Amino acid sequence: MVGVIAVVVVVAAQLALAIPLAWASLHGQRVADQIAVWQFEPSAELAGYVERSTMTDQGEFLFYATHPVIDDQEAFDAICSNDEEGVGTLGCYLPATSAIHLYDITDERLDGMEEVIASHEMLHAAWARMSDDELAVVSPLLEAQAALMTGDPAFVERMEFYARSEPGERLNELHSIVGTEVAELDPRLEKHYADLFSDRQQLVGLFAVSNQVFVDLENRATALVAELEALAAGIEADYAAYTAGFDQLDAEVASFNQRADSGGFVSQSQFDRERDALLRRQDDLDALYASISERDASYQAKLAELDGLNADVDDLNSSINIAPRGGDL
Repeated sequence: MVGVIAVVVVVAAQLALAIPLAWASLHGQRVADQIAVWQFEPSAELAGYVERSTMTDQGEFLFYATHPVIDDQEAFDAICSNDEEGVGTLGCYLPATSAIHLYDITDERLDGMEEVIASHEMLHAAWARMSDDELAVVSPLLEAQAALMTGDPAFVERMEFYARSEPGERLNELHSIVGTEVAELDPRLEKHYADLFSDRQQLVGLFAVSNQVFVDLENRATALVAELEALAAGIEADYAAYTAGFDQLDAEVASFNQRADSGGFVSQSQFDRERDALLRRQDDLDALYASISERDASYQAKLAELDGLNADVDDLNSSINIAPRGGDL
């Protein structure tokens, strides 16, 4: 009886093995991914990315199959370097090893950005595994979506960067950008992404909130620069008018005093009238100078605010792996 059981077990094992081997010949990538997932133990932080981004079981599977790693700056830059000024690399998918590396973003103001980057890179892994038929369906939909976004200078500049840094990967990058950052999509694209995210709008919401930090800073800085330029122009023009007016008044006061000393006024009323006119002009010039001083104080306060904003921008840029800028906004 023991021998019979042993024979049955061996035969069953051989039959069970024959099926995966035959299947694996047609689905080698899936087998490799499955083995990679079995061999990976995600950290709590990575598991949190999966949950907050609403990755489906399939999205989670692809993400973990890449053995994602969260690196500090030194380790990350050694693998996913980028030397272009003003551009920060926060994640990379390495096709040769099917590995994802993520930059460790520690600034609390950018809550949600890490989940977006993780999802962006997972979508690169998904793209690498799509069949030619799937690519043929999705690609024109992505290009149609990109055509709707050509009015966004930031998007255009970003795609120009990818064209320089990753030639030939336009559709691959579009696939990741559109899936993680664009709220309204063609229903056919939405259906495609639904296989990877259960609530893509939540993911896009994370992008919107973290990206708004930069938008608000840029908008305030732009407004401040405009206010400073307007103040400076007004102060400069009024100070020139004040200086010219003061010089002219000073000359006329000297003439008035000379006439008064030499009996140049025919009556007291003429003296009083001209003296009052000079005093009114002095008051007007004093008021203009007070206005200039007040506006100069406002200018200095706004300039200090702009300096603070520039410092905030530098801090945020550093937190997303962008070197400090050579000049202010």
